[in-house]
Amino acid sequence: MSKSNTGSETDDGAGLTESPDRPGVYRTKYDPDGTGTVTDTVIQAIAEVAEVDPTNTVIPLADRIDPDALNSLFADREGNAQTTFRVCGLEVLVRSDGRVRIVDDSVSDTD
Repeated sequence: MSKSNTGSETDDGAGLTESPDRPGVYRTKYDPDGTGTVTDTVIQAIAEVAEVDPTNTVIPLADRIDPDALNSLFADREGNAQTTFRVCGLEVLVRSDGRVRIVDDSVSDTD
């Protein structure tokens, strides 16, 4: 999938970016000091990768992981917590340092 805001891999929380050397691997960053939750960040990123509007499309996150537990686990950046789960055919990795990685296996070459 091609994203309009891709092309450079950044770590500044500026939005979803696609890895320039690994097609289908997307990264974004969650800001625990911001107004949204980590669940909001994950849903928005999944929607961007899937090229859907999250306000008009149901992203079944709760079928794979408890959103409240996800928010509690990553409420701050303490520790070394991380979790990986699959939703909408995408692998989602969330880390306590705020990094979120989404891998679209239908596009990526993860050899």
